[in-house]
Amino acid sequence: MENCEVKIRNEFFISALFVENTISTFLSEKLELQELVNSNSFGNTSYALKFDQKIELLLETANFSIIDKSKISVFREIHNEFVLNKDKCSIEECFTSEDSNDDFLLILYPQSEFIPREEKIINACYQLIGEVSELISNTTNKPEVKMKRRSSFLRIDTSSLSKLTFLFSFLFLR
Repeated sequence: MENCEVKIRNEFFISALFVENTISTFLSEKLELQELVNSNSFGNTSYALKFDQKIELLLETANFSIIDKSKISVFREIHNEFVLNKDKCSIEECFTSEDSNDDFLLILYPQSEFIPREEKIINACYQLIGEVSELISNTTNKPEVKMKRRSSFLRIDTSSLSKLTFLFSFLFLR
């Protein structure tokens, strides 16, 4: 199994944890539950609602467009497929449902025809993760977890840098 295939599965599971926790917090606040951790419905018990059930509750209680509902539903189904097919070697082999979630992803997120299908699916999965996380965050009014790119921390204007070095070079030439 390639590194990028393992990485996308891990990213999916991590984002599913974020989504599940955000939904649990949102629903418990709507139901005015005081302690989420000790709750039989949302806590860490054998009676607690499953990931699928929490997603379904959110879809029923929040006002999503048809496209957004489809994205969240496909996210749930892909998560389940990754869990069920964890021993499969490729991402394409994981998509075993009759719903053709891989085809839906490729329609939803079109890409260049020159990219291999496996890579297209991986790219589409990343886009789906981002959109679903944003949808859940906006709906529940909870902050979305975003990682800043390293290059955004340091922005240097090279034209002013060259002028500055030119000025300092006179100090060293004396």
